[in-house]
Amino acid sequence: MNYSAFLKLCFIIQPQVQVNEDMSRHRTGKDPVTVEMMLHCLLRWLAGGSYLDLKISTGISQAAFYHYIYKCMDVILASTELAYKFPETEEELNKAAQG
Repeated sequence: MNYSAFLKLCFIIQPQVQVNEDMSRHRTGKDPVTVEMMLHCLLRWLAGGSYLDLKISTGISQAAFYHYIYKCMDVILASTELAYKFPETEEELNKAAQG
């Protein structure tokens, strides 16, 4: 995945996965986990990485790691913008067949 595609995916999922920065800082005493970090964890995990690999680079707990990857995955799967769009008319079918 190139960087522009990564940023586009971040933009699509951001409204559903972004955390409240003030509450996060108040609760944990650290900077909140960014959307980019959550998506990075998901993509790395889907590529075969483990929590142990990412613990060093992200500094998040195992529970938070799995919470974020499943949260991102659920948002991506529920996204209408990322959903498959199958041809519905004969004209769309012909266009898809020629494309």
